[in-house]
Amino acid sequence: MGQLLACATPAGVLLASDSRTEFFEPSGEESFIAVERLIPVGTHAVLASAGAVEGHDLCRDFAAFAKDEGLTEIDALWDAAMPFFTGRYDEVMRKMCEKLPVDPLHNMYLVLAGYSVRQPERPARLFIIWNRLQPAKIEFNQVTNIFTLPRRLGLEFKLSQMLAQKAPLAEIVAAAKAAMDKLAGQDQFIGPPFHFLTITAAGVQKV
Repeated sequence: MGQLLACATPAGVLLASDSRTEFFEPSGEESFIAVERLIPVGTHAVLASAGAVEGHDLCRDFAAFAKDEGLTEIDALWDAAMPFFTGRYDEVMRKMCEKLPVDPLHNMYLVLAGYSVRQPERPARLFIIWNRLQPAKIEFNQVTNIFTLPRRLGLEFKLSQMLAQKAPLAEIVAAAKAAMDKLAGQDQFIGPPFHFLTITAAGVQKV
């Protein structure tokens, strides 16, 4: 599963992830591989994946699609994301079923995050996209300001308090880095290298 964190503030969005991902060989044997879960989409948006490793490939495919179509604004990206992922998910499921029976817990989660330079009064956006297997389909929703996967309620509460206190984005980044280090020491499915990106009016930046 790994760990994914997203937090939207008036100044911008923070996305954080580890890199450890479960991978199942055609024989069914489980192993771990390192995957960079955070994929920039243009200058002011990022796609993040958690769960099934196939989600990572979908993120890269969408980033290439958005570039070809000239999509940069977060709202335009979101309008294009749902039909894209719905169509591609059917293809992914067919290929997976050719290799192994799909595990009922074989879930993928995607986060599309962005900063709208056209709407400075409400610039930060967080959307989640996930799959259901019975029946197989893609679902989606918009998140207000905080999302963690797996859910970390204590961390979400701490970030909520920081947002209420109008903490600077840099302080939220520091809190996320400390949290990722702590979680890695508690959970074998979470591991470095860790990646942290912010999306502000200046664009996507590593921090």
